[in-house]
Amino acid sequence: MDPSAQLKDIHLPAPISAWPLSLYWWLVIIVVVLIVGLAIYAVLQYIKKTRLTRLALAELAQLQQQGCEVNELHHLLKRIVLSSFPRETAASLHGDAWLSFLDQQASSKKRVFNDFTNNSAAWTLDLYSAKPNMRAKASHFKTCQNWIKKTPLMPVEKPHV
Repeated sequence: MDPSAQLKDIHLPAPISAWPLSLYWWLVIIVVVLIVGLAIYAVLQYIKKTRLTRLALAELAQLQQQGCEVNELHHLLKRIVLSSFPRETAASLHGDAWLSFLDQQASSKKRVFNDFTNNSAAWTLDLYSAKPNMRAKASHFKTCQNWIKKTPLMPVEKPHV
């Protein structure tokens, strides 16, 4: 009798299963889910925070395409300010106080914004005339665009009455 005929087949062990996952894999999954969740939250907050700025820049671009008067730029800036700052702070401002307020809002610790007060004659010359007709120039639009970009615009929450 052949001795090799008495040998039995080799039985391989069962393949290693992926389940249950080890503790380290669960920790990696949790960390990845948290990072993705935080990234989505940050993007949504950024979109919410910059919404008013994007809308203001779009309206400014539309005014620039149509060609407008300086008074229309003042109206746009006033609407932006009233939606971003408390009404008590900005509603009654006019003239040089209005221009100073605009400069103050766009200023930072690193850079002082004074484009409105430096050119106050160009901004207020036609403001109070009976028939305003001073067309806005490229410099007016550039000043407004710089102001909108540099000013942190967030909608003011209206109190519930």
